[in-house]
Amino acid sequence: MAITQREIVGLKPKRDSFYVWDDDRSRGTGRLGVKVYPKGRKSFVYRYFKEGKRVFISIGDFPTVSLVDARERIRKFADMLKQGLDPKAELERRERQKQKDFEEQQAKGSIEALFKSYVSQMEKDGKRTHQSVYRALEKEVYPFIPPETKACDVTTKELTAVLSSMIQRGAETQSNRVRSYLHAAFNHGLYHDNDPANYLNHDKFALSYNPVSQIKKQKSAERVGQRFLSYPELREFMHDIEHEIEGVRASPVMRALLLLCIHTGGQRPYELAASKWEAINWEEKTLLVVADVSKNKRDHLLPLTDTAMDLFRQIKSYSEGNPYIFPHTRDLSKHIRLDSLSQVIARYREDHPHFEHFIPRDLRRTCKTLMGEIGISKELRDRIQNHAMNDVSSKHYDRYDYLSEKRRALEAWEVRLLGVDQDDSNVVPLRG
Repeated sequence: MAITQREIVGLKPKRDSFYVWDDDRSRGTGRLGVKVYPKGRKSFVYRYFKEGKRVFISIGDFPTVSLVDARERIRKFADMLKQGLDPKAELERRERQKQKDFEEQQAKGSIEALFKSYVSQMEKDGKRTHQSVYRALEKEVYPFIPPETKACDVTTKELTAVLSSMIQRGAETQSNRVRSYLHAAFNHGLYHDNDPANYLNHDKFALSYNPVSQIKKQKSAERVGQRFLSYPELREFMHDIEHEIEGVRASPVMRALLLLCIHTGGQRPYELAASKWEAINWEEKTLLVVADVSKNKRDHLLPLTDTAMDLFRQIKSYSEGNPYIFPHTRDLSKHIRLDSLSQVIARYREDHPHFEHFIPRDLRRTCKTLMGEIGISKELRDRIQNHAMNDVSSKHYDRYDYLSEKRRALEAWEVRLLGVDQDDSNVVPLRG
């Protein structure tokens, strides 16, 4: 007969443990029972037979588990028997799977691990912006998404909130930058798990899609720069920098860096700042921007004019004994920080309100434009400024350094910068 709740309550302990079975008159589905211990404890058990042997599964103690609950719990065991499964073995298998799933979930990389992995790859690839990218991701993302959040659990909605906050505070352009960093980081994560180089790594990101792909870029914030200094503006700026007039507020080394960027035809400040003294050939009057420093990862041989050579000689006394031409003021194992360059330009604009707004990058555009005005071909200007030449011939076959052509062009540019009237002899066509 089926046992009742009242009967279970009335069961009295004996000297030895004993069982009372709930008989629902079904066969081949196991049976629910109550085990009564000598000290009065009562516990529900499920019993079935496997190969003639009794197998028990503990259900829970009475009355914490009621009779109704116990009957409900054993139904799944009865169903397993009907399907030809061993309930106890199946429970153990499911527990192992549960533990495995838990361990796999724990092993899934966090968004912090994703960012670090992505930035580490940037550093391996020689991307000099890797530190600033990581700082931007930390600053903008973590206030909205905790760093321990699994990367695969991050949603498009959460990332949209990050970028929306930036737009609301007026940082539209920077929001596009952070969007591109996020997109690249999640793309990195998509391929990370299947990269043989990462096969033994602990972190697996388990990404199935890039949550940034559907987030719209703010096109209105991406305006191609148009500003360049006119020749009179450039001459005034160079005069103020060179002669240290009141209101410039820049160190001698920073002044020299600005002037060298201009006298070398608009070189990237980083490529000059990160170069070492060993890169200068004083006899040949050249500077070799090595591949590790160059943005396009190719050596760039740059001829130096007399003025550029004089500037290098002047600043040599400030970095005596240091490998860098432009050493860091406090950490002599590093080169100068380039945010100082932006600060110098910002202070100069504050003290010269008649100047139309410009930024350091506009100086490179200025050189490119004004050199064109004196007849230097675009291709030669590109080579002087170390732009990547993407045509097949330049990428794979042309290994000529165009040193003499670049020297003639920079000498013509020097004449213009020094205010000397130029004639047709200063027009420099590209070598055919």
